[in-house]
Amino acid sequence: MILESCPKKLELSFAPTDIASLQERFFLLQKESFEQKIGHIFLIEGWASSGKGKLLQVLTERLDPRKFKVHSPYVHLSEDRGYPFLWNFWKVLPRFGEVLFYLNSYYSRLSFLKSQKEISEFEVNQRLLSILNTERILSKDKIYIHKFFMHLSKKEQKRRLEDSKDKKKLWELSPFDKDQGKHYNRYFEIFDSILEISNTEDSPWVVLPADKKEEARIFILESIIKRMESILSFNSNEVLNGLNKGAELIP
Repeated sequence: MILESCPKKLELSFAPTDIASLQERFFLLQKESFEQKIGHIFLIEGWASSGKGKLLQVLTERLDPRKFKVHSPYVHLSEDRGYPFLWNFWKVLPRFGEVLFYLNSYYSRLSFLKSQKEISEFEVNQRLLSILNTERILSKDKIYIHKFFMHLSKKEQKRRLEDSKDKKKLWELSPFDKDQGKHYNRYFEIFDSILEISNTEDSPWVVLPADKKEEARIFILESIIKRMESILSFNSNEVLNGLNKGAELIP
């Protein structure tokens, strides 16, 4: 089970104080991706109140806004309107060289529908097959998929949801979020099953403990930089050091 194997503690190479440097390296990799015409899709998934919104802010803070976009649908309201299941997500696919962030993706939509028993198990499997085929096609055509799942313990999620209630911030939580709080064990099984099936060589999942928010953000930035450097054959740290010595100006 992929969620049960999630480590309890993260091993970090950088401290939270290094986040600005990591953001700068991410920017350099975005710039290099644009020059090489290689696109990236980042799926930010996880439990309700796991810090996905703040993570997105950290990831995009230094990026060139002309070269990335964010798609964040309400999964409990998303309708296919007679189109194929992935239509809502296909229509925002990035061009080569661009970056796209999905904050709640087709995986969240599928998890919600399965939890509410709005679709049959057969249809769940058919939709997963469509997802896997789409991700494989994109990965083979210069658009790489990076998938992250922020895992919270039941105790920590309950604490955060209660904290939102105490601070009168329940408006921040969607019906999908609230339903998770009521049925943690059910969603654990659903998430685990979907993650297991969709953890492929072309688009693997990075599942990480998110009980400590700052550490989770650093870990994801590290993971992104490492994989993008491998894809692009580009040493962002070396380039950044050169820039800091005055090699050229960062726009």
